[in-house]
Amino acid sequence: MLTIRLLGDLAVLRAGVPLPLPPSKKTRALLAYLVAAARPQRRERLCNLLWDVPDDPRGALRWSLSKLRALVDEPDGGPARTLADRETVAFVSEGAACDLHALRDLVGTRASAAALAGAPTDSLRAMADTVGGMFLEGLDLPAQPDFQAWCLAEREDVRRQHATLLGVLSARLAPDAPEEALPYARQLVELDTFDPGARAVLVRLLARLNRREEAGQHCETGLRTLQEAGIPAGELSRAARELRTANGPIPPQVHATPAPEAKRTDLPAS
Repeated sequence: MLTIRLLGDLAVLRAGVPLPLPPSKKTRALLAYLVAAARPQRRERLCNLLWDVPDDPRGALRWSLSKLRALVDEPDGGPARTLADRETVAFVSEGAACDLHALRDLVGTRASAAALAGAPTDSLRAMADTVGGMFLEGLDLPAQPDFQAWCLAEREDVRRQHATLLGVLSARLAPDAPEEALPYARQLVELDTFDPGARAVLVRLLARLNRREEAGQHCETGLRTLQEAGIPAGELSRAARELRTANGPIPPQVHATPAPEAKRTDLPAS
C-alpha cells in the first residue's frame, strides 16, 4: 500500500518502507499539490504555480512528472497513479493513504468540535498520534509566491483542524484519564498559544494531577502572553482563580474551544 504523509516532513512509503524522494524541491512540491488537491489540475495552473517562464515550465513539468511516476506508480504493472493528458494532470488516490485527507475526513473542513461528537475516542487518539507536524514542514518555495500562498493557507487550515482534534480529545480523556489527556493538552497549548481555553485545560489537568507548581507557571506564562497580545484571558483567568483558592485537586472543568482567529505570530505581515 502506498502512504503519503503531508503533515510534517513530506514522506512517501510503500508497505511501510520510506521511499527516496526526488532531490528537486519543485518536484516534491508538485507531488504534494496534486495529492492535497485530490482532483485534476490544469497544466497551465501547475506551470504558473511552480515555474517561471524562462525555465521552460512545460518541459520542467514533464520532467517532474517522469520522476513522480517512478516514485508513486504501482510496480509490476500495477495501475498508474499519475495520470496526464494534454490539458490536465491528476494523482489517483484510490488504494493509497494520506494523513492530510484522513485528518480532514475526521474533523471536517470547518474544524468544528461538533463534527467529532460521535467519533470513537480510539479514532481521535489514533489520528492525533498520526499528525507529525505542520503541513509540508520545511518545503517552502519563497520564489514561487502562488505556491507559497497556497502552502501557508493549507498550514493554517491544518492548524485549526489539529487544534480542534486535540481540544476534543483532551476534553474527553480529562475526567477519567487526566494523565493520558496531558500530552494532548500540552500539544494544544503549543499549537494555540493565544487560546485561553487551551491553556486553562492544561492548568486544570496539572492541578488535578497535584502538579500545582507547574500549573501556576502555565497560568503566569499564559496570562502574560495574552495580556501582551491584547487578548482577553477569559477561561484562563477562571482557572487561575480556582488554582489560588482550591485546597484540593481542581475538579475537571474542561471546555476547550480552539480559537482559529486568535492573533498569530507566525503568519507573514501584510
